[in-house]
Amino acid sequence: MRKFGIYIAVTIMILFTSRNVVLANEELTDAYLIVEADQTELVQFMQKKGISIKKAYTSFSVISADLTDSEITLIRSNFPGSSIHSNRIYDKSKDSERPSMKAVRATGELTTPYSGAGVKVAVLDSGIDTEHRDLNIKGGFCSLRYECAPGIPYDDDNGHGTHVAGIIAALKNDTGIVGIAPNVDLYSIKALNAFGVGTTNSLIDGIEWAIKNKMDIVNLSITTEADDIALKTALDAAYSKGILLVGSAGNNGELTNKSVMYPAKYSSVIAVSAVRADLKKLKESAVGEEVEITAPGESILSTYPIKLDFADFKVDGYTHLSGTSMATPHVTGILALYKERFPTKSNAELRTLINDNAKDLGAPGKDPVFGYGLVQYVAELAGTATIDVKNEVGQAILTSKSNEIIKLETSGKQVLLVNGQWTLYGVGGKKVFLVTTQDASGKKTVEQQYVTFKTPTFPDVTNNQRFAGPIGFMSNKNQINGFNDGTFRPHATITREEAAVLIGRALDFSSAPSATRFQDVSASSFASGYIKAAVDAKIISGFSDGTFRPGSYVTRAEMAILISKGFELNGKNNAEFKDVSHSMAAYQAIKSLIASGVTTGYGDNTFKPYDLMTRADFTVFLARAQNDFFK
Repeated sequence: MRKFGIYIAVTIMILFTSRNVVLANEELTDAYLIVEADQTELVQFMQKKGISIKKAYTSFSVISADLTDSEITLIRSNFPGSSIHSNRIYDKSKDSERPSMKAVRATGELTTPYSGAGVKVAVLDSGIDTEHRDLNIKGGFCSLRYECAPGIPYDDDNGHGTHVAGIIAALKNDTGIVGIAPNVDLYSIKALNAFGVGTTNSLIDGIEWAIKNKMDIVNLSITTEADDIALKTALDAAYSKGILLVGSAGNNGELTNKSVMYPAKYSSVIAVSAVRADLKKLKESAVGEEVEITAPGESILSTYPIKLDFADFKVDGYTHLSGTSMATPHVTGILALYKERFPTKSNAELRTLINDNAKDLGAPGKDPVFGYGLVQYVAELAGTATIDVKNEVGQAILTSKSNEIIKLETSGKQVLLVNGQWTLYGVGGKKVFLVTTQDASGKKTVEQQYVTFKTPTFPDVTNNQRFAGPIGFMSNKNQINGFNDGTFRPHATITREEAAVLIGRALDFSSAPSATRFQDVSASSFASGYIKAAVDAKIISGFSDGTFRPGSYVTRAEMAILISKGFELNGKNNAEFKDVSHSMAAYQAIKSLIASGVTTGYGDNTFKPYDLMTRADFTVFLARAQNDFFK
């Protein structure tokens, strides 16, 4: 019994200590971080003196090493400008247990069509539950030396990181909850162990991973009371690379020391305080001049690992927590929406955007409790474009409600304004375009917007594929369609009779069935009229044995002949391909296609004339022959 009692006491003591804020000030024996501007010279010095180096970071001037007292003295005497401190311990923000997302205007009806798509968000925390049905993790990294999760290293064995991630990015999948930005590219950086504890090393390793993997936003729902020059150096480097850093102000608001905690205290980090459902200060929330913005932090329902979900007596993968840790991801989620909407804005500009549009709380203007106020997603911002859309099959006609638009782009190309309208092409679903506006002062704003095509819809074609626009264009012209099962089959090879039909439709030939001189093409064939018209126009011919071979596949060389003849392309170009010779029947036709911008060949200076044409490629070439936008 005595042994059992000691085990329980020790267990309780360990659990309590791991969650105590005071622990964040303790130091690890022998493990040090050295910040030195001339990192290369210091590395050489340490190697010369036989001082072991654990890691020299390549993204910022920090070195990790196990040092003796004499080695510290030696380095300081030779590099007096260097900073050396112990590898500190970090603890997650202390949370206990949500006001509606309506408070920050981040409900789906207000944020649509934006959902954080394409924005890379990393949660630097205790990991994220990789098996949670409401979270889609793109990848991740465990920066802990010995305490990564079993199985997938960046999995969550604590729960805190999963709760934070759900506020940002819980999927819109009719399961559980929906995050503020459910379509972000979500990444897990596990820098805290199963007890919610990390070190300087684990944090800066995680930040370096975020830099190297080009994260857009890093959520830091972590705190410590001690200044940490190595961590500051890493965060400053990340911010200088354009990464948005969002940190919890801390939950020490009830203590004598109410100041904002680190790393939120650093100027490179957006310090987030927390409010209750009635928009009053959450009593635990830290205060101080560093507080930049506030967000809901009281009893927030979010995702949680099922294996750890027992606090609310509902083992469903969701639970309520409170604190600045929960407020912080609200800000991260809204920044992700703005990052998607304004892709060219810098991190500093997006930071200003949320501050300028915050809902002022407390004393007028910025204050140490709420900062600039409650974070808000604002749909109607000054200087942004309002556009009317008229939909047809495969086509959208856009008209501006103002005269502020100076440029509209899609797929990396500018769309010309014709008679006050822009015309876009695509298939069923959303298609992205960029609008550049300019206000009276000359300030330009680039905004990402979406147009939704109702038809044509194909389960195997989406608007992010290079051939979607040409398919939409030719569908609008009634020149191409899909198969009876609804598919388009873009990668299927195209036959001679299919090529004749597509060329014939593009040239407005008659589709009426007709007798032909080919023994293998009957008058009842769906392609007979187009084949006869193409033969009469000397665009296509048969074989010496009197056959047309309608089911044979078309090569790229044959395609060049068909299109150059059909659209009378006679341009000359000096480009030569190493697999195209003067003796080839398609030589001049290929040159004409290159000169006309219908194709450019491959990057290895080949044309691949004998490769078979796919439906997608044939559609692209026909669209380019008819519309310069696709070139």
